[in-house]
Amino acid sequence: MAAPVTANAGPRPRNVIIFLGDAGGLPTLGAAAILAHDRPQSLFIQSMPHVGLSDTSSRNRWVTDSAAGMTAIITGHKTDNGVVSMIPGTAGGAPVPVKSFIEYAGQHGLSTGVVTNMPIWDATPAACFAHVPSRKDKDAIFSQMLAPRFGKGVDILIGKGRKDADASFAKGGTTPERAFAAAGYRYGDDPALVRQAARAAVLRDTDFAPLPAVEATIGQLARNPRGYVLMVEWDMHTDDPQAGLRHVVEMDDMIRRIAAVAGKDTLILFTADHSFGLRMGGGSRGTPLAAQFAAAAATPGTTIANNPVIGVEDGHTGDDVITAAAGPGAAQVHGFFPNTHIFDMLMTATGWPRD
Repeated sequence: MAAPVTANAGPRPRNVIIFLGDAGGLPTLGAAAILAHDRPQSLFIQSMPHVGLSDTSSRNRWVTDSAAGMTAIITGHKTDNGVVSMIPGTAGGAPVPVKSFIEYAGQHGLSTGVVTNMPIWDATPAACFAHVPSRKDKDAIFSQMLAPRFGKGVDILIGKGRKDADASFAKGGTTPERAFAAAGYRYGDDPALVRQAARAAVLRDTDFAPLPAVEATIGQLARNPRGYVLMVEWDMHTDDPQAGLRHVVEMDDMIRRIAAVAGKDTLILFTADHSFGLRMGGGSRGTPLAAQFAAAAATPGTTIANNPVIGVEDGHTGDDVITAAAGPGAAQVHGFFPNTHIFDMLMTATGWPRD
């Protein structure tokens, strides 16, 4: 049974930052902590004061994909795998869009932002602002960035997918530069430009430094006296174990820094949309785990799947994932609950009624 959502008796947050570790399940967090710091439970995430465990199943599968997983978190509705912020219509009717917490924030006058190291049209960021029956419909997702179903759209967008945007907007006889400019955005490939514009879209096809991009985004969003809501996604898939675990540490360092500077009026929440098939199978204390993993990987016949130190079966899993929180409203995070409960907690913390 889900932990009950009770009225927020304390102060309400002015700002909300949702950190989403894509595929950041408990085994991945545990391995990253030891790999990076050679001691367990050494991530900042693992020190956050309020912790619960979230079920990640989707409406039609025990093991979710990112589309259904993020839809549940950000809208409070379970949906089918592959569907972005929509639910099935009644009596077999057309799918119905469901409003995201980001869209509620915009309608309440807050500034909003989405930052990701994945394509900006990918399932997790798209669930914040788009409503499509298929996560593969890039053209509809790009269109809804600029012509949202609810509200005025996300103010700051940072992610990958620049070539995808070029191809998508070309189908309509325009370019991303012209389309975003017509919608009131500054457009470019350098995250620093968000310091210069209240509405900006930064798309690129290469990695970017996470902390400067997030700090610049918060600096711009915080100019709104009513506050802001920001969603930051960082990919933690461990089909490449070293890259995935490095991304965990990147996000953890980011959360540590942002928690120190965001202010006491900011609710900070970390969660994952689903877990992944990583397991620590060995390793000795007293020797850096990274060295042990590398030595095992260099042994003839060792694969990513059968590495005896950290092995990965490439795929999503149905394990519960951690939700950790700090700041006003964070005390609601406790116990076991479905992923839809996270949306309920956010709405209770802010005091916003559902439409």
